[in-house]
Amino acid sequence: MGLALSTDAQAVNLQAAADYLGNGAVEVPEFESEIMDVVRRSTFALQRFPAVPATGHPHRYFEQIAIAQAAAIDPRNISATATGAQRVERSLFIKAISAQTNFGLFDKEVTEQQGRFTNVIAKDIMDILNSVQIKSAKMIWTGTDTSLTAPTTLEYMGLLTQITSHATIALGASIIDGLKTAVAKMMADTSFDVTPTAIYINPLLGDLIDQEAKAASLSLKEVNIAVGVTVSGINTQAGILPLIMDPYIPQDAVGAYGFADPTAGNSNFFAVILSEKMIERPVISGATHNPNPRLFQLGLLGNLSGQFVGLKFDHLVAKGPSYAHKIVAVVRPTIS
Repeated sequence: MGLALSTDAQAVNLQAAADYLGNGAVEVPEFESEIMDVVRRSTFALQRFPAVPATGHPHRYFEQIAIAQAAAIDPRNISATATGAQRVERSLFIKAISAQTNFGLFDKEVTEQQGRFTNVIAKDIMDILNSVQIKSAKMIWTGTDTSLTAPTTLEYMGLLTQITSHATIALGASIIDGLKTAVAKMMADTSFDVTPTAIYINPLLGDLIDQEAKAASLSLKEVNIAVGVTVSGINTQAGILPLIMDPYIPQDAVGAYGFADPTAGNSNFFAVILSEKMIERPVISGATHNPNPRLFQLGLLGNLSGQFVGLKFDHLVAKGPSYAHKIVAVVRPTIS
């Protein structure tokens, strides 16, 4: 007779204690001690964007948008019109991200006594922090807030919303040429001295770029973006810019982020050209100045379950959103 056990985590149906019973053989179930696990836990964006201590709540900074204006004059009739620097105050509110896991005392001690999955508790505790980072990685691009200074939701204001400089590569136009032109226009700005350092794209758009390069017999450069990590790069007026894959950058079949609706059957694939030193992540962490998620153990509940909470206070800001960065919408057939 089978025994059915139900827990908060899952329902377990135990039909038999042995896999096989026979003459001279009793086979009992046994599992590998390693848990097959390829769940995504990281993103290069969080590693590359500089974290800074927040000045408070809100975090404040100044942006200079112009300098004094000079003019050509008659050297024998020297005169000038007084002008000065233009600076504006900027601010943004800090957001909070949390994750929690409870460990039941009985299940914890059964696991320890069996001795097969001795690392599972440490793994699950670490994954509390990982889940905070993954939520942050998603909100970097598509966080739902619509204002840095007057928050409308609890999420980040995503970079696809913050950055207001846009370009579109039409269906059938060269993606590589379009990206190079977008970078060249940023470099040609006579008011601001900006230098893009990377292009962030969804892996699907990366595949489209690879296909285009192959068809045109182009050889993309290789760029090292981390120890042991090499990606393709394209030669631009700002140098060779790495194409950094980020699965959290969306493809959008409906017009969003200030772009027009793509035609039926097509989507906007977004490439985000960034001057990474001007993407900052203000962090609140008390006197520790810790830019990473922190873990807190809240003690035992009445049923002796232990509570572990991961927490991070931060936000992300694109300084110079109208000139230091650019979002390029590449119109291509929707990939499902």
